[in-house]
Amino acid sequence: MTAALWATIAAIAASVLLLLYTIELRIQSRFRERRRARVHAYWRAVIAKAMTGDGEVPPLLPRRHRQEVLKLWNYTRSMIEGAAADRLIALADQLGLREFARSQAQHGLLGRRLTAIQALGHLRDAESFREVLAATDDDNPLVAITAAEALAEIDPARAVEALIPKLAAHRDWPRTHVFRLLEKAGSVAVSEPLYRCVRAASDADAAYLLQFAEIAEFDVRDAMAAELLSSRSDPELLAAALKVASGYGAVARLDELLDHPAWYVRMQAAALLGRIGNAADTQRLEKRLSDREWWVRYRAAKALVRLPTLTRSALEEIRSRLRDPYAHDVLEQAMAEAAIR
Repeated sequence: MTAALWATIAAIAASVLLLLYTIELRIQSRFRERRRARVHAYWRAVIAKAMTGDGEVPPLLPRRHRQEVLKLWNYTRSMIEGAAADRLIALADQLGLREFARSQAQHGLLGRRLTAIQALGHLRDAESFREVLAATDDDNPLVAITAAEALAEIDPARAVEALIPKLAAHRDWPRTHVFRLLEKAGSVAVSEPLYRCVRAASDADAAYLLQFAEIAEFDVRDAMAAELLSSRSDPELLAAALKVASGYGAVARLDELLDHPAWYVRMQAAALLGRIGNAADTQRLEKRLSDREWWVRYRAAKALVRLPTLTRSALEEIRSRLRDPYAHDVLEQAMAEAAIR
């Protein structure tokens, strides 16, 4: 009984201590949040004044506040361009944030490292280009893609030259992020390095890289498509090349591709005929209306409807002579979608 009594007393004491510890943690958390709110309010006002260019000398930044101010600066800079962005960069240099970001990008914890890499991009820190480029090979894909986006801010043309050869090996990078950084560099900067990489890549890598070709210039896209269609045989690569072709240039093996065993190759070939828009292709497309695969029939019907030389009466004539009920239905659907009744 004595042992049970002391055990009960010990349990009660432990519960009280745990309760007191929880209350202390809650008080400390609230204290930190209030302190963070005061820091944010103060430095938000400093950043706002700097953006207006009032010429006021900023206050000294305490070391303990650097991380919070860097995050606040990052958030503001991500939404600002032009002269206001230049003034924010000048403020960061006055506060010593550039040196702090460089050190955190190399040695900080994951969250701090990501914030620092973003800041180096927003600062357009050319001296950190090599270090940030090395971070694109980090085992953590979040660090790698953050570094890639930072490079595009530091020097877009130099960034795409270095990054495009890495894209096929980094398929874990979110495609929306890749598109965004390539678009930031522009079609002129993207076209040549992408063309070189596609030409030298394996079939699988070239098919993956071609999804980014829509950012390239039209003549480069057509040159890539023409070369791949005339020299490669992988079905997925052929479909990707057909999808990239604009329709303004000549396309090799088109009749062969319209009869390709892979349905997705036939589908993209039919869609390309719609972009080419020649009346001479009417019979080719009409034949594909009876394809065994619905998507091929549908793309052929959409392509027929898009041909500028085919009037409503001409489409009605085609539909009237179709004996395949599936072909008849899919053309009727395409005409209804195009408001041709």
